[in-house]
Amino acid sequence: MKKLHLATIANKSEGLSSVFIYTEKHFLKQINTASQTTILLHDDTEELTFMYGDAKQTLSLAELIPTEKQRILLTDNMVIQICLLPKIRFLDRINLMLGLCSGVLAIGYSFFVTSNWRELLFLLGSTIIVLLLFMILYKHPIESKHYNLRMLSTISALILIFLLIPFENWTLKTLLGLSTLTVITRFIKHYNRTLTKLYNPFIKP
Repeated sequence: MKKLHLATIANKSEGLSSVFIYTEKHFLKQINTASQTTILLHDDTEELTFMYGDAKQTLSLAELIPTEKQRILLTDNMVIQICLLPKIRFLDRINLMLGLCSGVLAIGYSFFVTSNWRELLFLLGSTIIVLLLFMILYKHPIESKHYNLRMLSTISALILIFLLIPFENWTLKTLLGLSTLTVITRFIKHYNRTLTKLYNPFIKP
């Protein structure tokens, strides 16, 4: 599927309230003037036709470059901005490496302690690795709700691991604490920037 973000810009009213969008085969969508919307298109869609009163313009999707804006002048008073959205990949490589390393450290540490919570430490480390590897091996772009759930689970596991390690092992505890803080910070920053590109690509994040 392709995603297009559209913004209609009306300089002044011409007595018309809507722009009508058609594919090669059928009517697709009606959008109001001075508004923004995102539309989904099948991969085999090659052209879109925009109609605004008597004005008509056809756009070849092959001309669009992801994340670059293109303007269509329907009339002197009606302009449409179009942006082909890139496929969103939420997973941050730095967070991936930090999470995997923290999981491996937790598993390795669990073999050298005799406390009652060693099994829990092993389970938490394994959970982090499984969650992150699943996102790596998943072939399609991950939906935001699934990404949120897995990242929040990973962060929760990292926090529990940090709390379980005693202060006597301050070196490992400090490393895991810094790793957890970095993962949380980058997750919030990267996710907000990605959502800005996804839902309002005409604003520079």
